[in-house]
Amino acid sequence: EAAPEPAATTAATPAASTSPSPTAAATSEPTIEKITTPPRVPADLTTPGKVGSKAAVEYFVALYGYTVNTGDASLLRAISTPTCEYCNELASGVEAYFAQGGSIAGEAASVNRMKLHEGESSANRHLWVVDISLAARQETAQDGTHTETRARSETSALLAVWTNGSWKIGTHLAVEETAGP
Repeated sequence: EAAPEPAATTAATPAASTSPSPTAAATSEPTIEKITTPPRVPADLTTPGKVGSKAAVEYFVALYGYTVNTGDASLLRAISTPTCEYCNELASGVEAYFAQGGSIAGEAASVNRMKLHEGESSANRHLWVVDISLAARQETAQDGTHTETRARSETSALLAVWTNGSWKIGTHLAVEETAGP
């Protein structure tokens, strides 16, 4: 079975692609907790090859929840190349949202499965197709309005680039699933 084909994404925001719905009090829903501790920086970021590039992708995904919960985009910027448009837009969007008085809780991101897209990879550039789970999220706007987004999954492609002795994220692509023959 062929791997899904990555397609360029045009914009990145801290908001989910799923429209948030007004928060309703529900006792059966799990509590959404704020993420305040950054993920551990993997030692393998400086390891050449697939092991290092995979570690960079896993770390980038794990940083998402920390970044959108704290407004601190410094670690996200540090693991990204300066030319990663998605990375820059995400970081700037989060910083602007927090500067305007907004806050976010939840939306921890984790890798369910990842596969190297061999046809688009080389020794110093590895394109990983990644199935990501995102936990539920609650936003509080500057005016105090709450919105909640349910937990969801998405597939993305992340390009890890070997640069200056370590792996960085060079781009993010949305992946469109195509029906097989």
